[in-house]
Amino acid sequence: MIDRRDFLRLTSAAVVTGIVPDVFDNLALAKDDPLPPPPEENSVVWVSHHTDVGQNTAQLLHLLGGIESLVGPEDIVILKVNSQWWHQGMTHTDFLFHFISAILHRPGFSGEIILADNHQARVPNSRGWTTRKRNGRFNYNELVAYFQQEGYPNVTKYHWHPAGPNPTPLQFGGSGNSVVSHPEEGDGYVWPEHLFYESPHGNRTLLSYPIFTSAYSGITIDLKNGAYEQGQYSSRPVKFFNISAINHHSAYAGVTASVKNLMGVVDMSCGYPAPLPPNTYNTHHVGATPLFKWMARYKKELDALPGFHRLYLHPEVFRFRYTGGVLGKWMAEIRKPDLNIITAISVGWGSRTDTRKAAHPNVLTASTDPVALDYWTAKYVLYPATRRAGAPKKLQNLNNPDTVNGPFRRFLTETARELGGALDEQFIEVRGENHEFLYRQS
Repeated sequence: MIDRRDFLRLTSAAVVTGIVPDVFDNLALAKDDPLPPPPEENSVVWVSHHTDVGQNTAQLLHLLGGIESLVGPEDIVILKVNSQWWHQGMTHTDFLFHFISAILHRPGFSGEIILADNHQARVPNSRGWTTRKRNGRFNYNELVAYFQQEGYPNVTKYHWHPAGPNPTPLQFGGSGNSVVSHPEEGDGYVWPEHLFYESPHGNRTLLSYPIFTSAYSGITIDLKNGAYEQGQYSSRPVKFFNISAINHHSAYAGVTASVKNLMGVVDMSCGYPAPLPPNTYNTHHVGATPLFKWMARYKKELDALPGFHRLYLHPEVFRFRYTGGVLGKWMAEIRKPDLNIITAISVGWGSRTDTRKAAHPNVLTASTDPVALDYWTAKYVLYPATRRAGAPKKLQNLNNPDTVNGPFRRFLTETARELGGALDEQFIEVRGENHEFLYRQS
């Protein structure tokens, strides 16, 4: 029940949400800290284009030096996919099919491959794992089942799942796994109190990460520290590949690609809006202002007010850019992917799930620098597709990484501040096959 004081606040909010967004939009955005220094050495982005996904994958692997340069004979290979969405929002499964096949046929390979993700929803085995709205021939469950039926029991999956209580989620409501501190304690999430990101405004996010056990080998993988067998550290190498899609996300985020894909590794039940740990924020909400939190508390009552969402998710109210800082710090402190790959075979210039707002560039890009990869792929693949579709100018600006005050550019800037990385083409070296047309259409 709303008391008199809150009633007056809500009444005032009805007026404020109708006026303030226009005022905010006419003000300069808050000035961030100075830009991060340029990288000490150039970043390499590998680019492949072919209409046949198998040939495209083979070209990319050739550019990268062959599968032997990426995967050792005994490696435990973690493929971090995007299972939160479907259609172009999920990692392209035909690419995954050919990439996994290349690993399995690597001479002497005796390791294993685990597809993994945390889509943060209540039911782990759902969404991209089970969807009929596939991006490619398979959903993820079907892809794993295919290889197992073909005699490869060393291809499995794992559903990372939020660990803490999550009674009032603002997005997905996954909860109930275990908070652990060491592989001896079993599977779950580590919430390391000594490893955290703190925004310039004092909001703190713990750099959570999963511990999980292979269904094939029984080996437990601590994503930060490596493989464990029977509670003891093992010398088995663990490779971590971050394989994403690239799409328009929203007015508050701009673009989602490889950096944001790592939001499916952290635990969104760790911090606000979840109650534990006290005085912390989850990765998605690390930028939340007191105004945002108040509006979130009364979102049900305020939702229909004109201008509510523009104010609620305004860049100086929600401050989503600091999520990029969390993920940069996470890579610096917990685990940087060995390689980031964007499956830009299909891209959503206007939506992650609406195929009417998608294009099909048939491009694969890869880099060890996720900042450079996201910048270059957005500039030369997603943004041109947005323009060719005749999208509104506002949407074009949101998908353009050179829109300096745009949410995507500010997000990547905060990532680079914590991790390093190239946000300037003079520090990006492109090595490619059949990709020259991308420059002509940009």
